[in-house]
Amino acid sequence: MYLGKPPYTILRTNNMRFLIITIYFFCYLANAQENTSYELEHHTIYYNVFNSTMILPEIAQANQLVRAKNQVYLNIAVVNKKGGYGIPAAITASYRNLMQQEFTLNFIEIKEANAVYYLAPIRFNNEEVLHIDVQAGPADQSELASFRITKKLYKD
Repeated sequence: MYLGKPPYTILRTNNMRFLIITIYFFCYLANAQENTSYELEHHTIYYNVFNSTMILPEIAQANQLVRAKNQVYLNIAVVNKKGGYGIPAAITASYRNLMQQEFTLNFIEIKEANAVYYLAPIRFNNEEVLHIDVQAGPADQSELASFRITKKLYKD
């Protein structure tokens, strides 16, 4: 008497695992190609843009952050290359849409136990391409970097 799974079920399960792993791998590669940091001599500036709906409601309420389908946050952290977490930073940024309308970003400083990072809300239309110009560095402005982020944004 055979008590295990039929052979075709095992084969189907292994094919599904392979398919799922392959999809995750290609998603990882697609995200890995996107540059998410800028190197200075003594500091690294890490940045990303993410949909506000990814923030848990409790976290959003505690930090007075808005969650909306048409809003993303630009997240920036400046980290010393010697190690550690985000440090206080001097950041200015603005973004332009395809019609070349320019908007200044206002950053919210988020302080955690060992880290400081900055979030700036950006409202957008679905499938809108934004060009974000950033100047950032440590708070003492010993090093400043200027860079551009171009991102196509989608509503959740």
